[in-house]
Amino acid sequence: MCSFRPMNAKVVMMRIFYLLLLLSILVGCGTLAPYHVDIRTGSPVVHIYPMGGEYQQGTALVLPFLVPAEMDPEYGERVGLLFHEVFLSKQTFQTVKKSYSYYRDMDEALEIGRRHGVDLLVAGRINYAMGGGQMGGSRVDVSLRVVNVHTGNTVWYMSQVMDQLMDHPDVSLPVRFMSIFSVPRIKTSAGAAAVPNMLAHIAVDMSDVMAGQRMVQRRIH
Repeated sequence: MCSFRPMNAKVVMMRIFYLLLLLSILVGCGTLAPYHVDIRTGSPVVHIYPMGGEYQQGTALVLPFLVPAEMDPEYGERVGLLFHEVFLSKQTFQTVKKSYSYYRDMDEALEIGRRHGVDLLVAGRINYAMGGGQMGGSRVDVSLRVVNVHTGNTVWYMSQVMDQLMDHPDVSLPVRFMSIFSVPRIKTSAGAAAVPNMLAHIAVDMSDVMAGQRMVQRRIH
């Protein structure tokens, strides 16, 4: 059972910072800057949500995230660790564990959950991740399932897309005229290492949704 103390929260936040730094290195997004990434869109969309039952009181196991074929599987492991630290610090579930075991399908994932003796699986997927250049333009698309290990039913299923705003240079006539006499300064994005920052933002958003602290769109199929 996870007990929450102020000192533990500080330790968790430091671990989140170092995980973000490692993520930025793995995807070559540059140096992690202490700035908020400008986001154009970003609210989670809930596809499945629990109709009853208090799932926050369960024991949850966060698995490595599935990633696109061209992405290093180790990156999915780091994203899983990031979500674990966020869920732990925000007490999304009564107990939050992490797993380093990879899986190919939900049957294998459920078997991992049974071996760990947990109630819930947190199984995420990075559908798309693109790091922008100096002018921004990064994009992340993530989906997440929380599955009841005992029944195999999906308790939560949500997705979220985030975009980093492009930071366009001023190309107005006066500026173009003045550039003849000086070297124009290239404006860089305010959110360096945007992909790791957005992944952390998504983890917080999804945690808030499951805790009932944020109301978002619920899509009915």
